[in-house]
Amino acid sequence: MKQNSMKWIAIASICVVSLFSIKTVIAADVLTATPVTYMLSSELLKETSLTTKYLPPNRYGIERLPNWFANKGAKTVQDLAKTAQVVVTIGAVWADDPLYVNARYSNIQIIEVDASQAITPRAQGVAALRLSDGTTSKYAWLNPTNLIRMVAIVSDDFQRIWPDKSEQIQKNQEQFMLSVRQLINQQQKVILENDIDSVILLSEQLEDFASGNQLFVVDRLTKPALEWTEDDKAQLKDLIEEDESVWIITTQKPNKQMQALLPMERVLVVDAVDRWGRAGINSKAPLQRWQLAL
Repeated sequence: MKQNSMKWIAIASICVVSLFSIKTVIAADVLTATPVTYMLSSELLKETSLTTKYLPPNRYGIERLPNWFANKGAKTVQDLAKTAQVVVTIGAVWADDPLYVNARYSNIQIIEVDASQAITPRAQGVAALRLSDGTTSKYAWLNPTNLIRMVAIVSDDFQRIWPDKSEQIQKNQEQFMLSVRQLINQQQKVILENDIDSVILLSEQLEDFASGNQLFVVDRLTKPALEWTEDDKAQLKDLIEEDESVWIITTQKPNKQMQALLPMERVLVVDAVDRWGRAGINSKAPLQRWQLAL
């Protein structure tokens, strides 16, 4: 009797494991590799029966994606790409976006939708920001105006790919545009109420955010805080003391070293939304991570 019980427990365990395994390889119509492209795709495809999947590990930021796609993620991407119809990339602002190249390897017919640049005769694109080293900023989604353009670009392509779903996609677009405009209002309210005008950036990721919100960048100290020299700290301290209205904007919660150096009442932490992380994308409030909070 005991042997039979153990046998059924073993069978049940195998079934549970199998179910979890199946869940991880469920096919999707649209593949994405950044939180913003997942957010745009899933919002536009609501109530259409079309599905969207985010591929990378939750902890991986955008900078680590090329290596993941080339190594551990290669098999996963190739398997899912066989049945997917579309990949959504940001190829125009990130030439090294690895999603389309890897997906196309196993599905020559897969369609690339570039959320940062429409592929049309009179193509509209995001406001691409050129950095001091001559490269283009990848973080276009931190400029709220760019989100409006990205919604329109992806929606137009989705409607052409799935004309039978066009009406619902258009409806979703209109609803989501309202949410983006509410986001812009929320960001502007925080900025105006706190007199945030001139800023010091502690992350290169925030160039698009500063540009999109018309903030004057006084200075930049974008290397990791652990690498700050005494000269870096002294220069930062002088800037803060010279201008008591200047704000410090960072993507990381200040550590003890930074808290001792910075006027914490004038520090704004902005989520770069460059990885899935613990927060992911809230389906009920997809723009939550874009909202500002002090």
